[in-house]
Amino acid sequence: MLDLPRFGSDPLRFLDGLREDPRDVVPVKLGPVNVHLLKRPEYIRLALENEDWPPISRGRMMGLDKWYSGGLILTEGAEHHRQRDELWKPLLADPATPGIAVARAARRADAWVEGEPIELFSTLRSLCWSIDWEALCGEDLDASPELLKAQETGVAALVWLLGPFGPARWGWPLPSSVRTRAARRRLDGAIDAMIAARRASPSSDLLSELVRREDDDVLVRATFKQWLGADQLHGLFTWALHLLAGDSEVEARWHAELDAALDGRPATAEDIRALPYTVRVVKESLRLYPPVWRFFRELTAEYRLGDHVIGEGHVMAFSPWVTHRDPNVWPDPLRFDPERWAEGAERPPALSYFPFSAGPYECHARGLAMTEAILILATLGQRWAFRPVDDRPPRPMATGAIVPKGGLRMRAVARAA
Repeated sequence: MLDLPRFGSDPLRFLDGLREDPRDVVPVKLGPVNVHLLKRPEYIRLALENEDWPPISRGRMMGLDKWYSGGLILTEGAEHHRQRDELWKPLLADPATPGIAVARAARRADAWVEGEPIELFSTLRSLCWSIDWEALCGEDLDASPELLKAQETGVAALVWLLGPFGPARWGWPLPSSVRTRAARRRLDGAIDAMIAARRASPSSDLLSELVRREDDDVLVRATFKQWLGADQLHGLFTWALHLLAGDSEVEARWHAELDAALDGRPATAEDIRALPYTVRVVKESLRLYPPVWRFFRELTAEYRLGDHVIGEGHVMAFSPWVTHRDPNVWPDPLRFDPERWAEGAERPPALSYFPFSAGPYECHARGLAMTEAILILATLGQRWAFRPVDDRPPRPMATGAIVPKGGLRMRAVARAA
């Protein structure tokens, strides 16, 4: 029972300790929940790359239904694949979204003032949400601060909804619960109004396409909200810019690639082939600071994994934070080294790296996320370098993602191509 307070006070430090455990599967007791952390890449692959539903289930993920009311991440089996193929894939393939990302990133970067501190995490989070919002409905989320605040409140609630008392806490008269219920009403009302408008008069945005493909307005709304809630690119950008600021040689090589490939013009999806070092920077940043630090599956019956038997009602956990930094898998694992991803470089075993999960239930937006990550980071890097405001290193903290505790303040330094 002592595992729960240790885990609750600092999940990443707790996981650092489990990484040092020599066992391939490490059992821990988090309150009433029996958890088995899978560390061996082979076991992670066996557990994720399957469709044994049941006995594997979403389990605690269903607590998120209080915010989303359905949608892809709360389904499994045939309905999951239907929503993925019929709703998400066409939207994710829309060619306009990368251009929206670059244009909004350029506008945000052009508004910064040299030398003035920027709290990168919250600034880049609002940028990513504004990109998603414009792609979905063609409107400017920055012009609706009440909706931006509602989205922020909902994303914060996703953390405690996964906890032991999450679904029950939703209805409690706690200030956080009351705020979250009000935020859901505010955001749902705005989305429902936009859905009704598109049913009456479709436009060229993604929401109109979604309405055309799906008759259930509740599912349309859930899909809209999950598109926003699943976006963790702001964490990637924050940590990537921190890592680049700490390695002048890597940063100089990255800037040189941007200058040579783009020559001051806006990046497009066609430019990604000319930005191989930027791709490596993104991949290495995802290795060291994976936006999602844990995935899990709950078992509805006894399950055998290699020589290990995991009991009914127990939870299998997989942590990119643990595996991506494992010295048994990655040489010098804490070193920021984009050359790990160079063509011809030796690769560790499959599922040693899984920032987007893996298998049939991996992140359905993986391709678009990588495209946007490369283009947005390149857009910021064309204009600015970033330097820390003080010498204290940021402290990673596990919430729904890995975030810098208290944010990350950096100064933008203009660069001449």
